[in-house]
Amino acid sequence: MRAAGFFILLFSAVIARADILLLSANHSPALLALTEGLSAALGKPVRQVHAEHQVKEDDLVVLAGDAAVRNWSGKQKNIAVWTKREAIEANKSRIQSAVFSEPPLQRQLDLTRLLFPEARVALMVSEEAPVWVTNEINHLQGDDFTVFAKKPEDSLNRVLKETLAEHDVLLGTVDSGIYNPSTIKNILITAYRQNIPLIGPHQAYIRAGSIATTYSSLADTVKRLAEIIEAETLPKPGYNPYFSVTVNEQVARSLDILLPADTAELTSQLR
Repeated sequence: MRAAGFFILLFSAVIARADILLLSANHSPALLALTEGLSAALGKPVRQVHAEHQVKEDDLVVLAGDAAVRNWSGKQKNIAVWTKREAIEANKSRIQSAVFSEPPLQRQLDLTRLLFPEARVALMVSEEAPVWVTNEINHLQGDDFTVFAKKPEDSLNRVLKETLAEHDVLLGTVDSGIYNPSTIKNILITAYRQNIPLIGPHQAYIRAGSIATTYSSLADTVKRLAEIIEAETLPKPGYNPYFSVTVNEQVARSLDILLPADTAELTSQLR
């Protein structure tokens, strides 16, 4: 126990002395805001760099974006952020910690239940779904939802019609075999013709026509990153416990659905 405590203290001391770098493949106002926000939260400078050779041995590196995460080959302490889960999985032997960008499916299902308490919920999943998506589906709590599997030989339209039949809400998953830029318009049109809203899969789909989702803002990301950096040891990759609910009021009006006016209250109920 004393040895374990010593190594925890040693790790904390190393982190306290380490320079914090944010490594990204490019510049953007969002990345600058992340860098400045993290610096303010930590009370110490955070420097943005764009090449791995700029990282010193004792630096702690925040890897921001898919390219930075996929291409990382260093051994320095690191945290992945603002990247697809698949990028983290593709380089998981070198990624020590991470804040997932996608919302957990259980939280999305809980949001669905808050918005539509008596609804019959349907999900679609294909064989292209990442392992972590199918694992989360298998561990969803409750019995008020039905999962429909799309096999490679099935047409999406046929599975979609079967999924929507006798159901009230469609819960989206991070499964590119179902939800992608070439299919989302057809999914939304087909569902909304039957007055069935789509929850998720994540914030980007709100602009496409999803009715609601949970998401983590810049401030939420900064808060979680600061916690991880200041922790005694780097935690395993995981979801951000800080999040909010956002809704698409235009879609709600089109479907004649009355949503709660206070999304902050929804967020509070989900925490």
